[in-house]
Amino acid sequence: MQPSDLMQRDGRERAVAWALTITQNTPLAPAQREQQLLNQFVAGELSLDEVITLLDEGTED
Repeated sequence: MQPSDLMQRDGRERAVAWALTITQNTPLAPAQREQQLLNQFVAGELSLDEVITLLDEGTED
């Protein structure tokens, strides 16, 4: 997969599906908030950089 594939919805869907498959039933599987952000990424509502920023902000105390 090329970085440009993430510009199209089907490329984002494939990338997220792959990540979910390899993390299924592991401690790395996304929590509800993480899954919501991934869904927004797939829909094109957030960029990958925005997802990362929001995840980082959620871990700051």
